[in-house]
Amino acid sequence: MSQNRDSVPKKLKHDAIVEVVFEIRFDMTGSPEIFFGRLADFGPWRGFQQDALPASNIPPLMRQTDPNLRYQPVIQLSEPGGLRSIRIGQQVLSYHRMAPYVGWEVFRTELNQVFDALFQKAEGLSSVSRLGIRYINSLRKDLHGIDAITDLDLKVEIAKEQVQKSISVIYLSEHPGNTQSIVRIATADLVAGLPPSGTALLVDVDVYTKPGFKTTDIEDVKRWAEFAHTEEKKQFFRLLKDETIQELVVN
Repeated sequence: MSQNRDSVPKKLKHDAIVEVVFEIRFDMTGSPEIFFGRLADFGPWRGFQQDALPASNIPPLMRQTDPNLRYQPVIQLSEPGGLRSIRIGQQVLSYHRMAPYVGWEVFRTELNQVFDALFQKAEGLSSVSRLGIRYINSLRKDLHGIDAITDLDLKVEIAKEQVQKSISVIYLSEHPGNTQSIVRIATADLVAGLPPSGTALLVDVDVYTKPGFKTTDIEDVKRWAEFAHTEEKKQFFRLLKDETIQELVVN
């Protein structure tokens, strides 16, 4: 992987982003039902369709006491057309933006609305305990010149023979500010569910705060979002060969 690039491109000629998710985990003392209602009536999301998610069928006490269920969303607010949605639980709020990606400037504005909604509407918000931003990318031969993992700036060998097909790679990186990232790379045949048509590789970059993170300041959340977005881009572009970047970036 290339380590010495001073900057990362702002935009590709053909965007690879399939979905972006920003998740916030938090603690509050107020009623979850009142919180859900306030978010459903929040100005930018007013008129979004409201649907119960599968976890809503699990008794609240069971969800709260089971670590595997505690951060499961129970309600989804969906924009007409399905490009944006907000998933809400007793201690979690996640914002989802589907392709086509609107660019960081617009997405950051939407995230600021999410942060405002949480800090204004969550009665008794005591702390934010985890932040995460995740970009899922579909790399294709026709759009990106990527047909196999050997087209990335990454080498996986067994007995000195480079692995090319049917592969899944996961690695973790440490970042400043009590932050980590996990990058998952998989060929389309090993992706759960149905990847976008033409996908050769799915690249999933997940940047998140480590255990022990806590804040009560919305400005801390905004600063971390900016920082994490930069780290996510670095992780994605360091996978691409220099010649691939030169071919794909918008000048």
